[in-house]
Amino acid sequence: MLAFTRLQLAIAASLLSLYTAIAAPSTPPASTAPASSCKGDASGCPAWMPSQAQMRDTIADYFCELADQGHIQPRVKQLVRAESSPLNCGALGEEPGSNFVCGGEMRFIGKGSEIDTITFSPTLRYEEEGRIAFYVGDDEEGKQVWRVPASRSNSATCGVR
Repeated sequence: MLAFTRLQLAIAASLLSLYTAIAAPSTPPASTAPASSCKGDASGCPAWMPSQAQMRDTIADYFCELADQGHIQPRVKQLVRAESSPLNCGALGEEPGSNFVCGGEMRFIGKGSEIDTITFSPTLRYEEEGRIAFYVGDDEEGKQVWRVPASRSNSATCGVR
């Protein structure tokens, strides 16, 4: 069941990239393009989807936390900043509270202008307190595990120095 769910998520992320590439208007509406997290097709986003700014901050928090925990190791010397590229996001359901997927690149930028990138497309959802959580897998009982990342302002890898 877990493998099937992961396969479904991978297919959804692939279809999202294809859909946004095909459905992208030649000139996105100026009033919604910067705020919407559905970069490719802002007119098709549910009103409850997070903004690009909110998603990019959350993604950077998540990857900085992974770096702090040693799960990833940015290959740059003297890290200056960590930032997410503009994202392509889409809801996996129309109703508020539905999961959503965002794809893009995380960039770790070093002092000598060197850049290390990580491509991502996690499944996300809003938690009850309004924070965005990442799907990290299922536990031994088959229940979904979601994780809200800590703020990168407290990060040993990415925090303000």
